Amino acid sequence: MQKTNIEKESAFRILSHREGSLQPMFDATPIGPLSPSSSLLVERRDLEPTSWQSHLHEDQLFHFFMEPAVIGFSLRDAAIAKIPVTAGQAVFCPRREWHNISWRERISVLSIRIPDSALVEAARERLTERSLEFVPRHVVTDDRLAHLLFALDAERARGYSTGKLFVDCIESALANILLTSFNTFAPRSIPGKGGMAPRVLRRVVEFMHANMDKQIGLRDLANCAGLSLSHFFFSVSRKHKPEPPSIHASAPHRAK
Repeated sequence: MQKTNIEKESAFRILSHREGSLQPMFDATPIGPLSPSSSLLVERRDLEPTSWQSHLHEDQLFHFFMEPAVIGFSLRDAAIAKIPVTAGQAVFCPRREWHNISWRERISVLSIRIPDSALVEAARERLTERSLEFVPRHVVTDDRLAHLLFALDAERARGYSTGKLFVDCIESALANILLTSFNTFAPRSIPGKGGMAPRVLRRVVEFMHANMDKQIGLRDLANCAGLSLSHFFFSVSRKHKPEPPSIHASAPHRAK
């Protein structure tokens, strides 16, 4: 039983390749509960000063800083840069690239892993190209991103009281910000008109009422509506129903 609990917990942890094995990203235990989603992983930590660490992540990762800090950062064997960050800024760590980090003073950081599945789902709706190619930036300053991640941290501090649906919506929003702000291919615009059919909306509302005692995710609602995850997300957030996708997106970051 204990082994099963450990395996279940590790499925909800942000992992990285470091020190010769795949293990939790940092040794320090995350503050508060883990994300209710096995997709969008969220970990908050106050970390003591450390020497250089090398990490490789399988998915895109943001380190969102809650307080000002100065970070040493480099990709692989590239020149080391000292990066000053303020509260509300993030460092973007690209997937499948070795990066080195260090800090000389205590830092307070929210780490967020955005899975490939969320990015591919968004790309199916938005891209006219067949691949994603993200251009990483050391420091990300984006009001939309900051507001979403502050809200995510507030939800974490409340024990994820609103459940998995809130986290799923944040995940979809973050994936679309990455797609529109970091991808080398310009995504197509989303029309402002149209919406979910009233009968479909009624079916979704009835489903929610019937399952109030359960952990409902965004994908559950999309399945109830008979829409893809991105179709449903945009139908609700922008009150329109996008046209069906005509392309297939491959794995993100320099995928051919």
